[in-house]
Amino acid sequence: MNDLGFKIKRLRERKNLSQEKLAYELEISQSNLSKIENGTVEKIDFIFMQKVCNYFEVGANYFLDGETLINEEQTNNDVVYNKGIFNNFPEELLKKIVNNQELITQLLETQNKLIEKLLTN
Repeated sequence: MNDLGFKIKRLRERKNLSQEKLAYELEISQSNLSKIENGTVEKIDFIFMQKVCNYFEVGANYFLDGETLINEEQTNNDVVYNKGIFNNFPEELLKKIVNNQELITQLLETQNKLIEKLLTN
């Protein structure tokens, strides 16, 4: 989680945002954001990560690959695919995954609701 938190912090700092402001935008507490950025949070929700991606207009692959810097002009369609856990995936498949983030988010939200429902019964 250290790398993921570092990347969120780096994106936040590049936009000159305070932790408090970003936490408000992402609908979490400032202390929770601090823990994420410092790498002390063990689990991070997929829906939260989708909010981060949407807010900073980056693809999910930015957080999953070995890249630690982001180009100012990089967009969801310009994600670098050549490093990290996706380096053996065909590029076309990766583009489809990035382009279908909204569908994936909806599926994850539905799955989380079903899990919550099962846990409360």
